[in-house]
Order: sequence, then structure tokens, then C-alpha cells
Amino acid sequence: MKAEVHVLYFYEHWLFPYILRHYTSFADKVVVHDGGGKLPPERYFPARTFVVPWDCPEVNDLKYMELRNNCWKGTDADWVAVVDADEFIWFPWGAEPTLGVYEKLGAAVIKPHGFEMFSEALPDGPGQIYDQIKMGAPDDKWYAKPVLFSPKRVREIGLGVGSHEADARLHDGRRMHVGKEWPFASPPAYLLHYHQLGPAEAIAARYDGNVQRMCVANKVNRWGNFKPGMEHVAEKRAAILPHLRQVIP
Repeated sequence: MKAEVHVLYFYEHWLFPYILRHYTSFADKVVVHDGGGKLPPERYFPARTFVVPWDCPEVNDLKYMELRNNCWKGTDADWVAVVDADEFIWFPWGAEPTLGVYEKLGAAVIKPHGFEMFSEALPDGPGQIYDQIKMGAPDDKWYAKPVLFSPKRVREIGLGVGSHEADARLHDGRRMHVGKEWPFASPPAYLLHYHQLGPAEAIAARYDGNVQRMCVANKVNRWGNFKPGMEHVAEKRAAILPHLRQVIP
């Protein structure tokens, strides 16, 4: 059984080694769609990792949506995940056994539980990020994204803006809207969102930088955060800290 992961990468250079370590631990192929971030030379990448240059200097959810919905087409993988660079799909039962159960069940689209992970310090060292940062808060509203699916059964995944929902079309002609009412996968999958890491000021600076790079469509539709960075960080922490718990054993 083959798994393939597509990563939308921009400026998360501090996360990049962890992205590769995690996804190459179970995926047969990892494709990094490089939107202009600082990448190390490819000779340092693990085997089965490929970098595809992607011209997307703006924060543009329409272009992100187009890439997510099409970059995987033509794959021979049994399972595909399309994620942002700060999103880590993690399987409490282990990747291979979990995907094996999904395959036996004939599952088409998987809805994971979402978590906003938190740490005052950035990760360091050669291990996996979740070996160091285990604390997070449940967030099934924003991070239970249906970004894992079977191309053998899914013809069009139909991810919307932000990938919060999917309007999938299957090869057998059926359509399925994977939204808030869609059941969570069993055995479970987690989508760990590692954005709230490090000093508040650094996170706020990233938010402010994103606002400066917003395209016209994002501004008109108010896609994304437009509040001052420190204000948004304060709101995030107020939502996370009361519900913080150990997510990873």
C-alpha cells in the first residue's frame, strides 16, 4: 500500500526538517511545493522527497485551493494527503495499520481530529516534532480538515478555501460533502497544527507579514486573519491555554 504527501511550503524553514522526518516515516513519496521559502540543498533531503517550484508570492487562497485540488492527480498511490507545512497527520495506532483498516473499509475521505499544538519554545534536535511538543488543544472547528483521501475512490476532492470542507466526487459517480457533520475516522487520525510555537512576538510578526502579502481576492473575501498580529496571538492563546492537554503520549 502506497502513501503520497503533498506539502504547501512557504517560509516555515524552522519546521522544514520536521516536515520531512515525519512524512518520510510512512509515505512512499513526499512532494514539496515550494512557494518561495528557504530550502536546504536537495542533496540533504531524504530519499523519496521531491521539490516542485511554485510561483505564489502572495497569500492567495484561490491558488492554494487550485493546487490542493489538482497536484495529486495522476498518482498511483493508495492514499494521498495534501497539507500545509505546519500540519502533521499523526496516527495514534500507527500509520500503516491505520491506513490498512481504512483500505479494508473502502474509505474514500478521512476526517481527522484537529489539534492546535502549543509551545513557548521552537523545537530543536534530530527527532520528530511530536516527541518534543506534545501539548495542544482540541480544535475540530478549524483543523479537522479532510485532507487525507484515496485517489482510487476519489476522482475530485473538491477542497474549499482553507481545506475545512470537501465536496468530493467519486469514481463510481457518488458525491459526498465532507463537512462539520461528517463522522471522524475510526481508527482515529489527528491533524496536528504546529503554528503556535515560539515567542508571541515572532508568531505575531508572521501574521503581520501574511497580511502584507494578501492578494486582492483574500482582502475582498476576508479570507484569513486581518487583525494586528499581537491581538490575534492573544486571542489564539486565550482559546488554547484553558484547554491545553497532552495530545501525544
